[in-house]
Amino acid sequence: MAAARDISLTAATVTLLLAGGFAYWQYQRQTPVDATALEHLDHSLTATSLDITGRLTADIDARQLTAQKERAESETGVGLYRLCLTWAEFHSDHPSDDTLSNRDRACNDYRRYIDTGELPSHGNGGDRL
Repeated sequence: MAAARDISLTAATVTLLLAGGFAYWQYQRQTPVDATALEHLDHSLTATSLDITGRLTADIDARQLTAQKERAESETGVGLYRLCLTWAEFHSDHPSDDTLSNRDRACNDYRRYIDTGELPSHGNGGDRL
């Protein structure tokens, strides 16, 4: 939850900066200003916006990678990986449509868990970790 709060604060900061820049632009628009000064302000606001957006994106990417690594190293992640590996080996030794289907399901469950944290939900009992 702290990550979501940090991202929300960063987004709020970006919004505040953009709103401030827009308000300043509106104020300056009402007084005669040379075109060079307005162009400089526009470039400055654009550069600041791009910088903040880049930092926010990098921060989100880093947090996502950390979360994926933690899920991969968790007991659930290791269990799902072993199940994927077991089905892959079994399909390699006994190729069939059923073993292929089970391999794909197990490996997709693992990938989905690592990427999103979503646990597999197989209503018919399926494999257990």
